Amino acid sequence: IADCLQKVYGDKLIAVYNKSNNTLPKHNEYGKDEFVFGTAETLTVKENENLFRVDFITGQKTGFFIDQRENRKLLATYSKGKKVLNTFCYTGGFSVYAAKANAEKVVSVDSSEKAMVLTDQNIALNGCEAIHESVTSDVFDYLKTVKKGDFDVIVLDPPAFAKNVAARHHAIQAYKRINLEAMQKLEKGGILFTFSCSQVVNYDLFRGAVTAAAIEAGKNIRILHQLTQPPDHPINIFHPEGNYLKGLVLLVN
Repeated sequence: IADCLQKVYGDKLIAVYNKSNNTLPKHNEYGKDEFVFGTAETLTVKENENLFRVDFITGQKTGFFIDQRENRKLLATYSKGKKVLNTFCYTGGFSVYAAKANAEKVVSVDSSEKAMVLTDQNIALNGCEAIHESVTSDVFDYLKTVKKGDFDVIVLDPPAFAKNVAARHHAIQAYKRINLEAMQKLEKGGILFTFSCSQVVNYDLFRGAVTAAAIEAGKNIRILHQLTQPPDHPINIFHPEGNYLKGLVLLVN
């Protein structure tokens, strides 16, 4: 694969890093993390004119989730003049897009101190420090402190709540609980971007959890957008579980 990438990209290719230690069997000769071409500890990349520092060696998975790039771009269209809350922010992708789109303020929340450091670096790279606030906290706990009307737009982009079928029921309950909490904190006309990347929670189950949250919140919810992963994350028609990224943009009334 590394040889093929060199042929395709030529001098533009800086490095190829094999990050297989946690995904391939330990006895597999390719199941270790190492450079197979070039070297680069971190990179600064540009996505839709926004800059991000990527630590692909020690960062989570690739260090940057490019499968959300079109959805981040969509958030920007809803952010101008708005108070935006980005939860489970990791390296602040949605936060940067909202801030660069002239949001009134952006608050990023994640339980990982390392993630918040990376978020602050990315916010600084894009010159948005003045309107941004970082909060290191459990998201469920933080949402309990939010008052109704504190934010106009809320992003819920949690890690997979279920890694296997056995955990699916608890995951669905978690999706319901966190969406309920967010819906209750939005005034009429608020926007909720809500996602699931749990492969074992299909679209119908995820939408059902969000619907249950809307019923319990007593909110009139309209779906503005139904979101998924971009074309460079294709879905094999014989493997529907490959449609792992599911998202809804909701108008909360």
